[in-house]
Amino acid sequence: MRKAYLLIASACFATMISNNANAQTYVGVSAGIVAPHNSNNEGTFTSGVPATTNPAYPAIASGTPLGWKTSFDVGYNFAAQIGHRFDNGFRIEGEFAFTRADVRRHSGVTVGGTNIDGLDASVLTRGPTVGKTVGQVVDSGIGSQRGIAGFVNAYYDINTGSAFQPYVGGGIGVQETKFDYRPSNIDVGQGKETNFAWQLMAGATYKLGPKFELFGQYNYRDGGKTRMDLDLVPADLQAKSRQSLVSVGFRIPLGK
Repeated sequence: MRKAYLLIASACFATMISNNANAQTYVGVSAGIVAPHNSNNEGTFTSGVPATTNPAYPAIASGTPLGWKTSFDVGYNFAAQIGHRFDNGFRIEGEFAFTRADVRRHSGVTVGGTNIDGLDASVLTRGPTVGKTVGQVVDSGIGSQRGIAGFVNAYYDINTGSAFQPYVGGGIGVQETKFDYRPSNIDVGQGKETNFAWQLMAGATYKLGPKFELFGQYNYRDGGKTRMDLDLVPADLQAKSRQSLVSVGFRIPLGK
């Protein structure tokens, strides 16, 4: 699937370049911050969990819903671009991007729709009493979200008649997203998946000369859902990758 998306994107990119002899080629790089949106993780138990002698811990049936919310710290992003600018204000661009952010905390753990944050953590492990609640254990910020993506972007540059040029755009591509959840140094689960991704952009270019441009840009990016096989309990989970990015960078025009 990932190869198919990349082949389609490459074909579209090559076609648009070949159909406009007046295109101006440019290359660019950028860096900045990424603020992942909260992920409302949702999944189910893939096998049953037996009851214990403690009447407070009944059996959990296979197929029982499981979920919690994960919030993230602000992280960083890097990207490289190669594109063509057309005389009518449009430009098309290929982009390779990397993002990474750490987990801030998990909260609101539910099993079968019931919040269990206030119960001893042994409710999940079915082992000896832990002495900490589920909420206390998952409140730790250990873990990360990482994304490696490739996009084909289309922009429209608004001609202001000056060196300052605002623009808007959108892009489609693929993103390999990896989640790693380790609250309180407990290996809860990891997952890595490549999905269709899309983004919307707005920014502004400042032309310092014919061969050098500075730009600042905001992206809203949706990388889809990543399936995780949990290690702590027999369950799987889907985590969402939605991000806001703020970047600054420069472009070097190579053509006329």
